[in-house]
Amino acid sequence: MPAAPIVPEDLRTKLLRIRGVALDVDGVLTDGSLTFDEDGREWKSFDVKDGLGLVLLRDLGYKIGIISSRKSKVVSARCRELKIPEECVLQGELDKASALDRLLARWELNPSEVVAVGDDLPDLAMMRRAGVGACPSDAVAIVRDAAALHLTKPGGCGAVRELCDLLLEIRRGARADKPVAVPPAPPEPQNGDVIPFPTR
Repeated sequence: MPAAPIVPEDLRTKLLRIRGVALDVDGVLTDGSLTFDEDGREWKSFDVKDGLGLVLLRDLGYKIGIISSRKSKVVSARCRELKIPEECVLQGELDKASALDRLLARWELNPSEVVAVGDDLPDLAMMRRAGVGACPSDAVAIVRDAAALHLTKPGGCGAVRELCDLLLEIRRGARADKPVAVPPAPPEPQNGDVIPFPTR
């Protein structure tokens, strides 16, 4: 089993600010394979664990968006299943940095509040635009060099779930570290004071 990604403290601080996740599809949500039947219909395989991770983030208020340079009805169907809003599923995008800017405007977030996940050259611009650029373990070398967060699993095989779990873990840790507000203790009774009996 691959080790968990190494996350230095400064990167954890950046990840704690994340409120949105922008994902490439081929090589991130899938293993990058393109399969066609004899009628030219496209087939893709998605990791169900990745999907659940995205649902968990969405239910906590994180924004989820797709930025792909290709167009695929299969991707649209998968995003509908995950309840990713249609306006946040951007396909056929050759300028992914501009596409990310459109998501930021829709989400009303700053670049520092978004992590962008990519695996190949077309993803570099959006990864550099985002507060944190992340990549699966099988990303091309130039993308690995540019990424701040190196996931230990390959695209389509749990890399996205690993990111989701990491964001959730950091969020839980931040909450656990918050000081708990302790109400002041009641004053000690003085001679002659009447101590009220607690009622339900």
